[in-house]
Amino acid sequence: MTTFSLRTDKISQKTRPALLICVFLLSLATPVSLLPAPCHCADIELPEISYGKENPAGPKILVAYATRAGSTAEVARAIGKKLAEDGAAVDVKPIKKIRGFSGYQAIVLGSAIRRGAVLPEITNFIETNKSELEKITVACFIVCMILRENNQENREKAASYLAPLRTEIAFVDIGLFAGKLDYSKLSSVDAFVVKNFIGTPEGDMRDWREINDWARNLGKKLRK
Repeated sequence: MTTFSLRTDKISQKTRPALLICVFLLSLATPVSLLPAPCHCADIELPEISYGKENPAGPKILVAYATRAGSTAEVARAIGKKLAEDGAAVDVKPIKKIRGFSGYQAIVLGSAIRRGAVLPEITNFIETNKSELEKITVACFIVCMILRENNQENREKAASYLAPLRTEIAFVDIGLFAGKLDYSKLSSVDAFVVKNFIGTPEGDMRDWREINDWARNLGKKLRK
């Protein structure tokens, strides 16, 4: 495959926006198989952990998450810990490792947002297990950088990312949280587009008080 380098410092300010648009459209049109593979850095943690072992009489809850850079995994872990403090026995697992969920009274699904959509493993999980999920209580949360500015317009936009899932299953509650962005944990194409075209800044925008408050209130809904 032919490769090339692009010297953006030689590009005039007049032509640069048009070039960025072309690169963005090219990234969308390029077959997924030809795109650079996402970066899976060694420091990304994918926790598979249990909380609330001291609560054998409490409800058993599964927190299943999908992540690309680890931020959503950290949110899932915080939610699981908070639910356990409320008296539940909670397992937090990457959704790719789930082979069955019998015995759970409720499931909390969590996903990062990439290119305006939840990650495909969440969608596939719901499609594959729809009949079983309809029999138990299900909640959902997403982590996305658009919510770094937490206003009504952005919350409505973030909620729209879940529209395809809500046609498949009813969620007892939905959590919408700001995320964390590290360019080094994106593919080269995604990093270029996000940095130069979308302009999303790096940083940890997560509001842990909001996350913990949501998990605390969710515990009551999952018991119904």
